[in-house]
Amino acid sequence: MGEKRRNIIGTNTPFVLDGTVADPTFGLILSAARRICELDKLVKEGKWMPGDDTPFFGVDVHHSTLGIIGMGRIGEVIAKRARSGFDMDVLYYNRKRKTEAEEKLGVKYESIPNLLKNSDFIVLVLPLTQETYHLIDFKEFELMKDTAIFINVSRGQTVNEAALIKALENKKIAGAGLDVFETEPVDPDNPLLRLPNVVSLPHIGSATAGTRLNMSMKAAESLVEALSGRIPATVVPELR
Repeated sequence: MGEKRRNIIGTNTPFVLDGTVADPTFGLILSAARRICELDKLVKEGKWMPGDDTPFFGVDVHHSTLGIIGMGRIGEVIAKRARSGFDMDVLYYNRKRKTEAEEKLGVKYESIPNLLKNSDFIVLVLPLTQETYHLIDFKEFELMKDTAIFINVSRGQTVNEAALIKALENKKIAGAGLDVFETEPVDPDNPLLRLPNVVSLPHIGSATAGTRLNMSMKAAESLVEALSGRIPATVVPELR
């Protein structure tokens, strides 16, 4: 890595955004499951007519199974909310198994194939690396339940978007909630934007005034530490 060879220090802003990113993650889960954006549009367009509400049915979030791929700090916050707030069973996959999190949160470690086969909601919360590029591809969507809802709050390129589009169009999965896309800003002609069972956000996982201020302060504190000759506690592992 060039930065490490040149003694360049790179830091991040851990902890300050974990809960903030978990908030829209559950917003996407709930919106996709209960079709909130789709039905909001229907009401505002004057298409809500009295009678049978069967066409408006969604699926329950509570007491369902959530699969989390990437059990870092944000993944743990999502798991805690799923278990405590929605009584969900939580499966997770992480590069390194986290037995402490299993005991503390009551989550169960699974391989990616087993997680995909058994989850009602699948949340991807991973960094983008050579190993995670297109981690979710055609074969992964084939493993999912046809009632599954896929959520991506990590990086767009962790998913093969062509495979996601095909899975949605062919009703291989029930829906998706996306905060990220392979190309950002997303192309207005992207088929994902025309699908009623897709909830889309403009990569705003950490976008609150308080969190962005805290992120800026954490970055400034790390800069001062480095310029003072100390090694910041927030140096990213790859650059230690």
